[in-house]
Amino acid sequence: MPIVTMRELLEAGAHFGHRKSAWNPKMKPYIYIQRNQMHILDLSTTVRKMDEAYRFVKNLTMNGGQILLVGTKQQAKKCIEAAAKRCGAVYINSRWLGGFLTNFSTMKSLLEKLRQLELEESQGIWEALPKKEEMHLRRHLEKLRRNLTGTKDLNSLPQAIFVADIKVEEIAVAEARKLGIPIVAIVDSNCDPDPVDYLIPANDDAIKSITLIVGKIADAALEGRQLWEKKNAEVEEKERETKAEELVEEIKVKEEVKKEVKKEEVEEEVEEEVEEEVEEEVEEVKEEVEEEVEEEVEEEVEEVKEEVQEGTEEKKEVREEAKEKQPRKMREAKDERVEEEKGVAEERIQQKIVAAEVAKREGKAKGRPREKTEELTKKKTERKAREKDKEKSAEKTEKTTKKKSKGKAEDKTREKDKEKAKQGTKGETRRSAKKAGKTE
Repeated sequence: MPIVTMRELLEAGAHFGHRKSAWNPKMKPYIYIQRNQMHILDLSTTVRKMDEAYRFVKNLTMNGGQILLVGTKQQAKKCIEAAAKRCGAVYINSRWLGGFLTNFSTMKSLLEKLRQLELEESQGIWEALPKKEEMHLRRHLEKLRRNLTGTKDLNSLPQAIFVADIKVEEIAVAEARKLGIPIVAIVDSNCDPDPVDYLIPANDDAIKSITLIVGKIADAALEGRQLWEKKNAEVEEKERETKAEELVEEIKVKEEVKKEVKKEEVEEEVEEEVEEEVEEEVEEVKEEVEEEVEEEVEEEVEEVKEEVQEGTEEKKEVREEAKEKQPRKMREAKDERVEEEKGVAEERIQQKIVAAEVAKREGKAKGRPREKTEELTKKKTERKAREKDKEKSAEKTEKTTKKKSKGKAEDKTREKDKEKAKQGTKGETRRSAKKAGKTE
């Protein structure tokens, strides 16, 4: 099913071309016949070319592209504006400003200025300004509106342009051609079709023909925009679903992590409680063991003390017995020796005291000569040797006395044994004599 039928094109007068004298020979493939010095365009090619242009505009807007509708001549102004507003496209219908595409950076600043002035007017800022300045701003705003109202929402270069008459809009076609922007245009019999990418051979002077073709281009743009919005909505829904799935996964992961953390906390608490219980039990066992050990040690210590006391008592008894067994003369001699030694030691101490006092008096206690010090050291060594000799002699005497006491004790025990043996022999002789007397 074609986008536009031949009947619609015939009713709109799209088949009428220009006079034979004004034709462009490059349009010959698109001319059907010549009648009354007028060219009649081939509407079958128009239908085919219209389908191509429709598909191009639809695909362009479906991918988010933007098309600029251009028609500045009187027949195209209103239909271009109506079609652009219907499909949400940008348009120019008053005057093509030179360099609108090739010098778009300056045009962009003008568009920003237009938006700023409209904002100031809506906010009522100009009411506080002087009348002259306000009038100047209003004139500037009207001029910008007259030329740029349709392109107010244009932030970048358009991806394609539609031209109602390429002979009138030569500058627009040249700029688009220079920048490589695709051109969709109505081409009449007096136009050059070479600069146009998607030409539609039709009458570019009849209002009905222009409105029909511009309306179909607007329908293509509208259909493509709707598909683009639908695609964006699907993409947004998919993104939301993916985000929701990610959120659900994150929540699940967080819940799992919380569960693991809770498990770990519970395990740690249980471990701490078990450790505390074990520590308490260990401390109790330690205390019990320490108490038992202390009791055992105290008992052993007491037993050892008792044994030591018994040993000391036995030693004392042995010593007392030895002393008792020692003869009186030995004791007296020992006591005399001890008294003599004590007297000698006391005399030496007194001599030392006297010598120290004499040295202090003379002031020679600190700085003694070497000879005196040597004599003193010799005397000290001699004294120590004498004391050691005395100790050795005393030990020897004690050992001899002990041996003698032991020998005497042994002699006494032997004598007692002999006496007992004699008494036993006497008793046996008596018993034997008694037995012999009875037998007789």
